[in-house]
Amino acid sequence: MEKNLTADQKAMVKQLTAFAEQHLAPLDHQIDQTGEFSQAAYDLLIQQNIPQLGLAKPYGAGLSTKSRALVLSIIARASASLAVVLEGLWKAAEQIDHYGTPEQKKQYLTRGHDQLMGFAITEPSGGSLRGVQTLAAKTETGWTLNGEKAFVTNGGQAGTYVVLTREENGEFATFIIDADMPGVTITAKQTTMGLRGVSVAGIHMQDVQVTAANMLGRPGQGLDIARRNQAIARIFMGAIAAGVMEHALDCVKMYAAKREVVDGTLNTIPAVQTKVAQMTIQKRAGELLAFDAADQVDQHVDFEAAATMAKLYGGQHGFDVTNQAIQIVGGLAYTHEFPLEQLLRDVRALDLAEGSAEWLLQDLGAIELGVADHQNTVDNRPVPMAKRIAVSDLHRIVKQLHLTEDVPVNVGNVKTAKRIIALGRGALDPAVVLQAQQLAKWIGATIAVTRPLTTLEQFSVDQQIGLSGATVTPEVIITIGISGADQFVIGMVGAEHIVAVNQDETAPIFKVAQHAFVGQAIDFLTGMLSALN
Repeated sequence: MEKNLTADQKAMVKQLTAFAEQHLAPLDHQIDQTGEFSQAAYDLLIQQNIPQLGLAKPYGAGLSTKSRALVLSIIARASASLAVVLEGLWKAAEQIDHYGTPEQKKQYLTRGHDQLMGFAITEPSGGSLRGVQTLAAKTETGWTLNGEKAFVTNGGQAGTYVVLTREENGEFATFIIDADMPGVTITAKQTTMGLRGVSVAGIHMQDVQVTAANMLGRPGQGLDIARRNQAIARIFMGAIAAGVMEHALDCVKMYAAKREVVDGTLNTIPAVQTKVAQMTIQKRAGELLAFDAADQVDQHVDFEAAATMAKLYGGQHGFDVTNQAIQIVGGLAYTHEFPLEQLLRDVRALDLAEGSAEWLLQDLGAIELGVADHQNTVDNRPVPMAKRIAVSDLHRIVKQLHLTEDVPVNVGNVKTAKRIIALGRGALDPAVVLQAQQLAKWIGATIAVTRPLTTLEQFSVDQQIGLSGATVTPEVIITIGISGADQFVIGMVGAEHIVAVNQDETAPIFKVAQHAFVGQAIDFLTGMLSALN
């Protein structure tokens, strides 16, 4: 790992490696058990000046991008969760440092020394226009923000959020807002299976008043900021995945040296040596891709393709390396000494962060083909009025779709169910989930989810619909809070009747739906339950 490092970087690696082994590894076990990242844990990082590494000299970019990627990789060897917490802070700080005014840098980056930040980018993937549900309306003194972001790293713990919005003229703008501003509400934190302790929550904005002092960059520059943030985040996630692979290899090496076999120890077995060699190559390739992409940032050349490759490789091969490590270690992979099952959950969550493999491949192909900008100019016309339904129409929809007739007693799994209620990121409110489950019970439907929700404790991969999940052909599918990315739609477009619920009237899901409910999920569900009664 130390090849091509400066003397300062080598010294930093030595210092941080010792700190991570002594303090962060035991802390990671506690975080995984409790599911909470405490202020005491963050204070420990502050004492070592770790968060400040990306926030100093004089306002930002205390380290080069390569050095920050290196730090995240080392932290991830002890705790992937802590590395992701830092990643959430640093990617927000990086954008403020790159696009902010001197006043913004001084105000927000100084505050970031002891307070987390969150970057509330588009849903569901990076710079795509399809997910921008936060609107910025021009006023005499500035703008009024309305909308929400469903999945924000450090959400609920961050004091500052960087938010991408869509303006009335169709352009995009980015604003820096504080969690305590009037009209800002942080939604309930989500419990994740992987990366335990990382605070994931949504941010809801209702008539939030902002001025030019809150705008990051210039008007119309929001999408450029979002795409840069996405690329930076992919580099960081690639580096974290490399750190997780290193941790998995450390477990294998330690176990193989201890495990006695007939003629010595496990590390003398040729088959084990071959497998470890393959894992080492995969880990090293992940490091090189992440650090090469980071170097391109520091050299001020176009780094979007390299960043995408780093994230794509890290996500896919991180899972592969960890899984191979489990095969070698066996039953001890569940122990505190060899926490490989925990690492497998972490790397699964990392694989989903900042875009699925399908999105990443599509992005990379578009970049290489020179049509990346075209991807961000999708058809965002509102759903036609002929498709729209209101609460008053739900009695008719219930009858039209025969939802009270022949209600299945055994609903089956996602692949075989005749009726499905599919939940996306816009349906994460516990009250929405509860009512969706009630509706499913009354009409004999099974609950399905989009890929990002499979990392949450209450759902599983068996419930996933899409290109990397199940392909379904039910009689009726009701999608709630799903924007309609191609990767999801391809898995359910064969449904006989599609009812879509989304707040964004331009959501792509409406293009394949026969019935479109534009509004709050809770209003639709309440209306459906009333209609069934």
